[in-house]
Amino acid sequence: MFREMSGKGLKPDVVTYSTMMQGLFQVGRCVDAHKLFSEMHAQGLIPDQCTYRIILDGLCNNHLVEDALSLFQLMGDSKLNSDIVVYTILIDGAGKCGKFHIARNLFHELIDKGLQPDVRTYNVMIGGFCRKGLLGEARLLFLKMEESGCPPNNVSYCIFLQGCLKNRHYDDVEMLLREMDCRGYSLDASTLSLFIDHIAASLLDKSMLKLFNKLVPKEFLDDPSLCDWE
Repeated sequence: MFREMSGKGLKPDVVTYSTMMQGLFQVGRCVDAHKLFSEMHAQGLIPDQCTYRIILDGLCNNHLVEDALSLFQLMGDSKLNSDIVVYTILIDGAGKCGKFHIARNLFHELIDKGLQPDVRTYNVMIGGFCRKGLLGEARLLFLKMEESGCPPNNVSYCIFLQGCLKNRHYDDVEMLLREMDCRGYSLDASTLSLFIDHIAASLLDKSMLKLFNKLVPKEFLDDPSLCDWE
């Protein structure tokens, strides 16, 4: 259909090219996406903020973090270089590719630029710290969210909870469960599954089991695998 447009004299615009590149990245056709990007330039079209976000996200999702970072450096002092969404994409990509030192440097860089991390940026960093077993740093960042006027959301709590469970920081687990209960939050499916593993291994005490039962989402209450753990 994309090529048919050109054949009928219809010129694809920036949005069309961006959508096509996004689709190519999603199926791992990074070379074809790059060709389309070059074609877009040849047509005299200027990529917008959304286009660059799509490209950087596509590169990171295909484990081409170095290429994404190179493109980011080429942005220079443009407004894209001060885009919190772009930073979050790169931080997430670097962390998932085992380059957490780069993710951490990018986080410090955005702070130095005076940018304000949003809840997703914080969540990505907390998840990275938890994967590295750096629970102390994850906790500090979690607390900083509230201080910075960006309170942790349900996802933040679940990410940190999973990190605490995997590293067996049960005092933190109980504290987080109590806070979630006060805020009206609930456990997501992956956190719920991890809790069940720990319950089955008799690793949690009764006070935590009571809190756990209160935080099970309604849609899971009829699941036969979730008996009354008390």
